[in-house]
Amino acid sequence: MEKTGKNCIARRETMTFFSKESSFVLDSFDNCPVGIMLIHRNGHLFERMNNKCFEILSLIEADVQTYSLKQIFSSINGLHLDGSPVKIDEYPIFTNFNSILPLTLKFSITRDNQKKIISMNSSPIIKNNIVTGVVSTIEDLTDLILSQNKLECAMSRLENLWCVSKNRFYSVKEVCDITLEAIGEITKSKYGFYGFLDENEANMIIHSWSGEAMKGCTVIDKPFVYPIKDAGLWAEAIRQRRPLVVNDFSLCTLPKKGYPVGHVELKNLMVIPHFIGKKIHSVAAVANKELDYNDDDITRITDFLSDTQSVVMQIEAENLLKKSEEKYRNLVELMNEGVLVLDIDLIVTFINTKMSKLIGYESDEIIGHNFDIFLHKDSKDDFINQQSLRKEGVSDSYEMVLVNKNGEKVFVLSSPTPLLDEGGQFKGSYEVITNISNIKLIEMQLLHSQKMETIGVMAAGLAHEINTPLQYIVGNTSFIQEITEKFINFTKAIQSTRTNNSPQNPSDRLRVIDKIVDDFDIDFVSEEAPAAISESIEGLNRISSIVLSVKRFSHSDSDGLKNVNVNSEIRNTINVSRNEWKYNAKLVTKFDGNLPELMCIASDFNQVILNLIVNAAHAIQGKFKSAGCKGEITISTFHDKHFIYITITDNGSGIPDKIKEKIFNPFFTTKEVGRGTGMGLAIVLKIIEKHNGKIWFESKEDEGTTFYLQFPLGDAKQSDASS
Repeated sequence: MEKTGKNCIARRETMTFFSKESSFVLDSFDNCPVGIMLIHRNGHLFERMNNKCFEILSLIEADVQTYSLKQIFSSINGLHLDGSPVKIDEYPIFTNFNSILPLTLKFSITRDNQKKIISMNSSPIIKNNIVTGVVSTIEDLTDLILSQNKLECAMSRLENLWCVSKNRFYSVKEVCDITLEAIGEITKSKYGFYGFLDENEANMIIHSWSGEAMKGCTVIDKPFVYPIKDAGLWAEAIRQRRPLVVNDFSLCTLPKKGYPVGHVELKNLMVIPHFIGKKIHSVAAVANKELDYNDDDITRITDFLSDTQSVVMQIEAENLLKKSEEKYRNLVELMNEGVLVLDIDLIVTFINTKMSKLIGYESDEIIGHNFDIFLHKDSKDDFINQQSLRKEGVSDSYEMVLVNKNGEKVFVLSSPTPLLDEGGQFKGSYEVITNISNIKLIEMQLLHSQKMETIGVMAAGLAHEINTPLQYIVGNTSFIQEITEKFINFTKAIQSTRTNNSPQNPSDRLRVIDKIVDDFDIDFVSEEAPAAISESIEGLNRISSIVLSVKRFSHSDSDGLKNVNVNSEIRNTINVSRNEWKYNAKLVTKFDGNLPELMCIASDFNQVILNLIVNAAHAIQGKFKSAGCKGEITISTFHDKHFIYITITDNGSGIPDKIKEKIFNPFFTTKEVGRGTGMGLAIVLKIIEKHNGKIWFESKEDEGTTFYLQFPLGDAKQSDASS
């Protein structure tokens, strides 16, 4: 009893306090930073909600001061988070009258086109086991949920970007599927699609529909290619070339095509066009998000699409590269040229089928081996030099001789390309190998034909050169034969007179002998016989010189490389060709007396000099023949540290500008039919290139031409090539 009395006294004191401070309590209730509302049914109905509730529910107190709480909650049109309407009895502040447990409800309202997420937490007021009232708090969760969504979206974006970037997919379709799934997660959207526009932005090719869209949509046989001109609301983003956001589909005034039968109903929609340069490359669309779409969604999706696009482009590039590699591998395997790839140590790292067949070895017998073992001994040094040049970036074509599995020579032309690593350092050589064995055979036949042509041209001249001394040798020999017979008869007559003593009178005998001597004409014989013999010897020497020059010119005893005296070889060629120029030109030589020997094929060298002398003679003949005077041919030799130079100059008709680029072409000639095949200068060029030399010319029409020849000395081959 004592305890109960004390409690009653305390309650009375408390009630007295609250009665005195009622205004303070009401002010505290109304200004509480948490939305509070209460309903009390204790004989009469008491309802009240504080200022924060009006703020959260976006209500003006004066507008609803006559409303009951049920009328107020009916007016706000609350929606469950799934979009269905909240019935009035589903709000916990009303439901809790039938439950003794605390209740919670999250719902949304839309005010001034802004959606809010509200949380209502209610607890019953129980007296004597009877619910006499309910107190509820309401809280605006919009900012919190948006922040959570932003965080979740950022995490989802990073996770999905990592997923997209770390994997290598077999197709763009798989990347699109993951991209669309990520977009749905980032925006908390239920439905969506992702696809690409064609080059003209006329059609949309949709690669991916979201799984939720497939579950919610019963439209069968959906096309995956949509003409933009026939598309509905979503295509406005393409037509307007900017993001499209519709947060209330039912109120949207933009053009719509309507739903196909079975299509899901749209509540809100966001469409993001993604640009590459000025063109729309892809489009992402999402729909039916619980909250409104906003600028943050646009930014996040735009950024994610940009990140994803780099992966898509990489995959497209990789797929294109794979197709390209396969294509070019097939081309390399099927091409009619050999392909050879060498590393920095000349080890073979790749060959194609043609290269394998070219030298008759299987690929595993070649790959992994030093290519030096497949070279003919005459080509090894040049091959090593060529590979050294590759390190300097030089990629000039060169010839070499291989040896196939049967030990036969294979003449090839290599067209090389230096291979560089990512740092720009030389790492090997890529060489296209062409079998020129048949061409070499044809070249040898052409060279032989050219030599035969030259011999044909020189034959008459050589015959004339030999015939002239031969004629006076024959005449002098007949004369010597005649006086020899007279001398024999003279000797016999003297001997007969002396032996027979007839006549016996010495005086008469002396007169007979004088008669014999007078008949012999000793003065004539003593004067003419030595001259005839001298002329004959001179003629024989001339013939011998011509024969020796022809022999030296032909070098029939050897067709290999050897050191030759350039000045001597040119003199021999001048002698051989004398009949071609002596009637129309004066030939002057200016030889370097200290000229070193040249390593070359002598017969080829002589062929070059002969062709150029003959051409000079013909040019002079065409200019001076009608003038009745002679032109001049000058041949000079000189050298420097690395090269021997030869110049052949004439003051003939010169080369017209319009044909200067053609003179080294095979079968090109300006001579009349029957006088030349047009192979002379083509052969000259080929021979000089074979010796790693150079030829060029200067010419002015009606003034003359100078041909310049340059041949390398010693290591100059490498120096020249590198320059």
